[in-house]
Amino acid sequence: MNSVTRRLLVLALILIGVAGGAASPVGDREKAMAAYREGNGLFDQNHFADAVAAYSRALEEDPQYAEAYHNRALANEMVDRQKAIEDFRHFIEVASSQPDLKYDVARVKARLQILESMPPLPEAMQPSHYVVAAGDYYWAISRSSEGEEWARLPVKVFLGSEPEMKWQEGTRDAFNIWSALFPLQLVALPQNADIRMGWEEALLETEHAGEAVEWVRIRRVGGELTGRRIAVIVVDVRRRWSKDEMRAIVLHEMGHALGIKGHSDSPKDIMYWMMQEKAYQIPVPVIHYPLFWRSLVKQPSQRDINTLIRLYNFAGTSTRFP
Repeated sequence: MNSVTRRLLVLALILIGVAGGAASPVGDREKAMAAYREGNGLFDQNHFADAVAAYSRALEEDPQYAEAYHNRALANEMVDRQKAIEDFRHFIEVASSQPDLKYDVARVKARLQILESMPPLPEAMQPSHYVVAAGDYYWAISRSSEGEEWARLPVKVFLGSEPEMKWQEGTRDAFNIWSALFPLQLVALPQNADIRMGWEEALLETEHAGEAVEWVRIRRVGGELTGRRIAVIVVDVRRRWSKDEMRAIVLHEMGHALGIKGHSDSPKDIMYWMMQEKAYQIPVPVIHYPLFWRSLVKQPSQRDINTLIRLYNFAGTSTRFP
């Protein structure tokens, strides 16, 4: 073997060694798929942090698993928004070379823009306050509620001049309950409000019994067409509502005004489709007739709160990859 041949052989061995050392270890595809399926199951049960961990195990085995990046991003929207953004970027990078995912890439790019523009949320609305055991009814209201969230916080509320003192007390109770859960701010003038009680409208429009009316008012400012959305809660003032009834009505309608455009299927939730008036009967030996009283839902349930948290942390309705 002459010196030239020897040098060529040594060079070839060096190149083979470098290439071998640079190669990534091949993961176990079956393990990746098993972890992915586990993540899907956990995601469907709203165990978002555990789902993130399962999808992460799948990606450890297969770093090119595009669907795992996508589903982990969805789960991370309810865990860590910044990590969700990073996962969607990884999905776009990996999926861009897969023709069958080109429409999903376009969809995710749009979702990523929404996610990056969403406002920071106060502590009470952070995903860490989502209680898994309570569940939610997000999928029942998600389609109608998408895009109805308030982008500027706090949301400004004008309570107005309630016709009766007991209604004023019930309305203020409802405001105080929601403001402990969601960033709300009282304002003195109706024109400055995002949400306002329409007592004046109610005197003219008596067809609305505790119904939230929302519309976009278009105004011209400086010759340009501008508009902003306001929510007006109109209550039927013909009824002799009690303080507790008014509190329940305003709690429910303010939930709509905050973005929940739909109803719960449980009478334990403030966003149930009708105001509950449960009659209880007490037999008393010395009295020859039964006593009754009514009980109303007095505040949003954890299920109501979970639904609102999910609505404000998800960047719109999107289903996971199977």
